[in-house]
Amino acid sequence: MAHVDPKMTEAIAFFEEMLRTMPKDRTALEFLAMAYEQTKQKDKRRDVLVRLVDVLLMDNDYQNAKAIAEHLRAFPDHMPAMLAIERVAALSELEHFADTLPVGVSPAQETAFTPAQPTKEWPADVHSISHAAASAEMDLVWFWHDNDYLPKNFCMDIMNALTERPVTDTPLLISALAILEEHHPEYTDLVMEKMQRFCNIPPIPVELFEPTPAAFQALPYLFCTVQGVLPFALMGNELLVALLNPMNEELQREIIDRSGRICHFFLGRPGNWQLLFSKISPG
Repeated sequence: MAHVDPKMTEAIAFFEEMLRTMPKDRTALEFLAMAYEQTKQKDKRRDVLVRLVDVLLMDNDYQNAKAIAEHLRAFPDHMPAMLAIERVAALSELEHFADTLPVGVSPAQETAFTPAQPTKEWPADVHSISHAAASAEMDLVWFWHDNDYLPKNFCMDIMNALTERPVTDTPLLISALAILEEHHPEYTDLVMEKMQRFCNIPPIPVELFEPTPAAFQALPYLFCTVQGVLPFALMGNELLVALLNPMNEELQREIIDRSGRICHFFLGRPGNWQLLFSKISPG
């Protein structure tokens, strides 16, 4: 393998380890396909693409499976690659037949893989976004309180810190997890682990990634600043997003709608999240 940036090497190792525990994880496969291409690891990329085809077919994602199959045509002497192409062709033909039936195809299927305009008007001013963020973060602290993630007095400390924040015209991060790491850092890993298990959103070492301006521009800067949202990479048309509140499902829906993209969510550690955010944000 040619000389590779140490950060890319660490990121590859991270996703390879993820695949050992979640062998059908689409995000890990997609990242590694891109990373192996950049690092000129041709055989590894080929093998990952073969695995990715089967994951896409399981998800009925025939459009992206066909695109991957086209890449696999570069390996005519590799039988698994050729068999993967045949599987895509056969199942795509079945899908085409189903599309000719009277039931038709839903609009959601037609637009699932291309950016779209938001379906609703989302708040654009700092006060409205801050109010929504504060409400969600208080809900998160109460969840920690009710499920014994933290000592009760620590929860109240964080709740007080959230309620005592001054209302300003300057966008500021509103994050219970960031307050926890600032005041009680010894509990940060424990709380992150419990949240990850509850919501099944994997943690990610965002500090291993180079900032990607194209990804960051997929969402409004003010929204990202206040809500603890960091779109840190693009894989094709899909967005990788690090969150500080993985429990906020409404926030995830808003991110998908605002960006008009398929999104993959990860849990970021506040200090590292803020460091990368400061590198990629304007000014």
